[in-house]
Amino acid sequence: MKFGVLFLALLAIFPLGLLLRSTPVLRKPFWIGFGALPFFAAAIPLFDVGLLSWAGRWVGFVYGLQISIVDILAASALFAMPRGKLPLWCKLPFLFYILAAALSLLQAAEPVAASFGVLQFARIFLVMVVVARASTSDPEVPLLMLKGMAIGIAAHFVAVLYQRFQLHLPQTMGLFIHQNTLGMAAHFVLFPHLALLLAGYRNVRYLVTTVVATIVVVVFTASRAAVGFSVIGLGTLFVTQALAGLTQRKMAVGFAALASLLIVAPLAISTFSNRFELNPLGESQYDERAAFNRAASFILDDHPLGVGINHYVHVARDLGYSERAGVIGFEGNRNNIVHNAYWLTAAEAGYPGVLAFCVMLIVPLFVAWRTGWRMRHTLEGNLLLGFGVTLLVVYLHSFYEWVIFAREIQYLLTMTMGMVFGIALRLRAPAAEGNPLPMKAMRLNAQ
Repeated sequence: MKFGVLFLALLAIFPLGLLLRSTPVLRKPFWIGFGALPFFAAAIPLFDVGLLSWAGRWVGFVYGLQISIVDILAASALFAMPRGKLPLWCKLPFLFYILAAALSLLQAAEPVAASFGVLQFARIFLVMVVVARASTSDPEVPLLMLKGMAIGIAAHFVAVLYQRFQLHLPQTMGLFIHQNTLGMAAHFVLFPHLALLLAGYRNVRYLVTTVVATIVVVVFTASRAAVGFSVIGLGTLFVTQALAGLTQRKMAVGFAALASLLIVAPLAISTFSNRFELNPLGESQYDERAAFNRAASFILDDHPLGVGINHYVHVARDLGYSERAGVIGFEGNRNNIVHNAYWLTAAEAGYPGVLAFCVMLIVPLFVAWRTGWRMRHTLEGNLLLGFGVTLLVVYLHSFYEWVIFAREIQYLLTMTMGMVFGIALRLRAPAAEGNPLPMKAMRLNAQ
């Protein structure tokens, strides 16, 4: 059945692309749905169709050669777009990382398992390119995708309330399979919407509702990293916006945020108390994150070119690195991935891979901050600053989690990268040609 579904989905790519091109009324629901889909990845049957599945046989961040609904829609959108190219500087860092991942197949004990990761990186590269091109040609695409992400977080908000108050779970995961995934996903919603709110974007009710719901979702994950880095991101965004110039809107939102903090603080304290009462930390006796990091460092010392993408658990567990690093000998612990995206990349793809990975992450971060600050008196400049805070927080959070490699987070990450590149390219074009700013980038009137 799944191959029949995949065959029909592949056949639908070109006709769907033609339909999108010939029917402008579909543009808004398409991009809203595209932005929302990653939030429902674990809840939609047949979201992924596996060409080859090693589920139950292999432990890694991906279990097979998979094609998802997002990939099909991205390919269709590519056919629907007007002609155009994304500059090489936007694509080259990502392509270098894919190349480094592909070269790691030479070191892999199971090249097929490593190819699962390489295909996933190629799929999300397509998403980044499609979103970047769409955001360059259509200024509404980023705003539509953000509305889709807001719909996604709203669904998780409902699920989180049910899990907390009906199921009495100490840590809620929403529609995902783990609270850490939800905590990371929330970053992609919180900061861009708050940036729009501070910038004076219309539809205040939508923005306030989204920001408040996202903060509640983060608190109920009871994830120390998610809550802590969200607070850091909020502080960074408020300081950045203050340096860009204070307005009545920004001061009002700032005072409202302080008042909200006083309200949310008892809720956060109660949530963490429930978590630690049921599951005491015990890190003074055993720090699992540190043990995982040691195992990854031992692997890198012995294999400077890596052991193959998607191979950390196999090598650490079966070749004695987890034992040597002091990871507890229970199956659940030994089958876990190192909780650090950079150590994971270094162990699997070696020094070339982690260097390419960092460059791939830094380029859109630099573009978002540089262009956003230059255009800080425009709506889209402020949105770029929001995306810059998002990427910064996600990268910092990834020192404590590996979930940046989970499919849901990778889609959200590359969508954000694509929006950054698309907006920046569109803002640069009028300046380079000496033309006035596009309508969506006109100066703000917020007081």
